Amino acid sequence: MEIPGIHDTIAAIATPPGRGSIAGIRVSGPLAFQSVGKLLSARKKFLTLSPRHSYLVWLNTLDGKRLDQVTLIRYPAPNSYTGEDVVEIFCHGGRLSPNMILEQLCAAGCRLAEPGEFTRRAVFNHKLDLIQAESIAEIIDAESPVYLQNVLSHLEGAFSRQVSELRQRLLHACALLELGLDFSEEDVEFADRAQLQAELTQLDAMITRLLSGFERGQALKEGWKLAIIGKPNVGKSSLMNALLRHDRVIVSPIPGTTRDTVEERIRLGGHLFRLIDTAGIRRLELNNAPELSPARHLDAIEQIGIERSRKAAQEADIIVFVTDSSMPADYEDQVIADACLARAPEPGLLGILHIRNKTDLPESPQAFRFDHEQITTIKTSARTSAGIDTLENALVDLIAKKSTVETNGVYYVNLRQRLCLEKARAALRAAEQSLQNNLSADFVAVDLREVIYQLGTLIGEVSTEDILGEIFANFCIGK
Repeated sequence: MEIPGIHDTIAAIATPPGRGSIAGIRVSGPLAFQSVGKLLSARKKFLTLSPRHSYLVWLNTLDGKRLDQVTLIRYPAPNSYTGEDVVEIFCHGGRLSPNMILEQLCAAGCRLAEPGEFTRRAVFNHKLDLIQAESIAEIIDAESPVYLQNVLSHLEGAFSRQVSELRQRLLHACALLELGLDFSEEDVEFADRAQLQAELTQLDAMITRLLSGFERGQALKEGWKLAIIGKPNVGKSSLMNALLRHDRVIVSPIPGTTRDTVEERIRLGGHLFRLIDTAGIRRLELNNAPELSPARHLDAIEQIGIERSRKAAQEADIIVFVTDSSMPADYEDQVIADACLARAPEPGLLGILHIRNKTDLPESPQAFRFDHEQITTIKTSARTSAGIDTLENALVDLIAKKSTVETNGVYYVNLRQRLCLEKARAALRAAEQSLQNNLSADFVAVDLREVIYQLGTLIGEVSTEDILGEIFANFCIGK
């Protein structure tokens, strides 16, 4: 497929704008060497420079005025990032120098690159596949070391190799089916139906396992959702402030101070967590008066906050249930505890931690105790930070257990990749059903070709302008 503008020579600043010691400019295309050569004081010597070596040179404007002293590296095709002739220029940082160089490059025959155009050309020239290309944008956006390691494995090609293996096995199966169709009049069957059924069942399981990486990938990228819940005044907001190491949430002895969910991100043990402080959950006694008095209005607002607290707890990956160890347990503690236990069997919940807070105060003999084998209890004082390190370690351990038990060998899958895999699995199951119903090989082959097409779309063996445009629109300019 021909991409519009693919034969243009493009240039862009590849480093963030603003003040800095060095700025990078990338040039790629058939006129890359010629365009940069026009700005060199010794133009004839440019093509004699050894590839992939750095040289300190002066750049001039087209009319001979000094631009900047720069370091440049020449990459002849196909041994470059894009597979084309590429020049990388490293000039002094700031805004003026790199932009003046870019302006002169455009005057010398280049055009400004579009977002992601360098990587798009790398895909077009088979230097990267689509999964590897997407991983570059994900590496740039990574906020946690664990997520970064995951997408780096994509750049290395681990995920692509699995998809390619699937596709090759399907191509082989489809070829045998279609060979049988070519010799149908001779009553020769090249694909044993029982063996083919077993093969498709195995491939179905492989695709399903790849799909399981979507939810984990979202958690790794966006952060594991951690809901801090409990009744009012047990120290939920203080606990969140202690974890963040700064006062993010207003703390007050007045019950109901927190009226809405408050979210912040924190990194622990290489993992990203989304801490969600919630409004205290309690029963509200509203009078039956038809008029909306100020007090009733406040209760109505608090009720909205409580509903959001329940929603946050229902959607959380981890629930942190906080109680006050200095006060006797009451009905509200038990109701919240029962709600936590109701979620305990759910596979999407990583764990529930019971925090007995305010250990800096004398402990009440009637304080709430959560005696359940699936619940870990930790004693803390949000005021003095006692036990906070134990809580942090417990959170990291929950993620580590999840990674060890359920996600070994599972790759992060983004939304586009998930949709391709879901379409591939649906077509594969249609082929399995056709085999079970003893339909002719024609029907099975049609479905298998659809599976092969979807897997080809996933890695970029089959691509359209719309798909490429959507992927690279979110890239940086210069990448």
